[in-house]
Amino acid sequence: MSSYINILAEENLLVHVLPQSAFKVGNFTIYNQMVLTGIAALIVLLIFGYASRKIRTNQNEGLDGYVTKGRFAQLLEVLCVFIREEVARPNLGNLTDKYIKYIWSVFFFVLTINLVGMVPAGPFFAEIASYLPESTQTGIVHALEAIGATPHPYGADKIGLVTWLSHLNGNANGNLNMTAAMAVLSFIAIVGIGMKEQGLKYFAHFAPVPFTPILMSPIAGMLVVIEAMGVVIKCVVLAMRLFGTMLAGHLVLAALFSLILAATKAGGFIMEMGVGVLVVGGATALSLLELFFAVLQAFIFTFLTVLFISAGAVHHGEHDHDEEHEFEPKHDKGMEGIEGVSL
Repeated sequence: MSSYINILAEENLLVHVLPQSAFKVGNFTIYNQMVLTGIAALIVLLIFGYASRKIRTNQNEGLDGYVTKGRFAQLLEVLCVFIREEVARPNLGNLTDKYIKYIWSVFFFVLTINLVGMVPAGPFFAEIASYLPESTQTGIVHALEAIGATPHPYGADKIGLVTWLSHLNGNANGNLNMTAAMAVLSFIAIVGIGMKEQGLKYFAHFAPVPFTPILMSPIAGMLVVIEAMGVVIKCVVLAMRLFGTMLAGHLVLAALFSLILAATKAGGFIMEMGVGVLVVGGATALSLLELFFAVLQAFIFTFLTVLFISAGAVHHGEHDHDEEHEFEPKHDKGMEGIEGVSL
């Protein structure tokens, strides 16, 4: 256990959060967080490919054909219904079903990245590699170098394989580039959906006061600039909020494990084991809290995206027409056509 914990520990805490080179494709470097993002995307595709077959209706089976099969698929269905009915529909109304696929994609992609980032797979494989003969480790390192993998600058083991594997870890949402990319997609969705639904009227949101009389023009012009900057700032906040939260969680865990290194230097093996037990207990409790934050941050990112989209795509406020808020009745289209079911 001691060696495994020491793999998780680093004197330089930034090692846990900074991008590490995984391998290269030509002159293009693939970093560990890019690999984790790809893994998360693959997991989302596989899981929902599997769930779609379980949720798919089969009219030949009667009413049973409309029942989702399997508890895992039912859990995903509950989450999808929650996002649609409790997050999207109160804000988007009749536009909900039109854009719910994008909203579901945002929520489950961010959530999967957060959850994948909590799995210490890299240190686990590093622990396994540490038991391999040196000749085998050297052969693997040469094979990795052949595809462009580079030794880690903080490598402690003389061969480098254990250190390289231990750093194939981290949270992709702890990288500002990743959260910024997600925020750019949200910006495109906010502006694109607003223009699609409102046409040129969408730009009227940027002019809360008229340009006439002429003396009002400077004030109206400044407000247009402020409103336009507001849309950009909202997306910047989306990126910074997710990045900061996930980065902080990883740094706190890294700091806890680093206490073991300090204990080893101060008191040797006995103190290392004593502090190690306390750190593992504290890290377990903190990981449970981080699990909660992984779900919460995915929810907040999705909720704010929906809120910003609705601000431009759905009329609110100044019109005071109640009929504009009378959305269509909620119903599950999957139940249409069932004999005896009235929607």
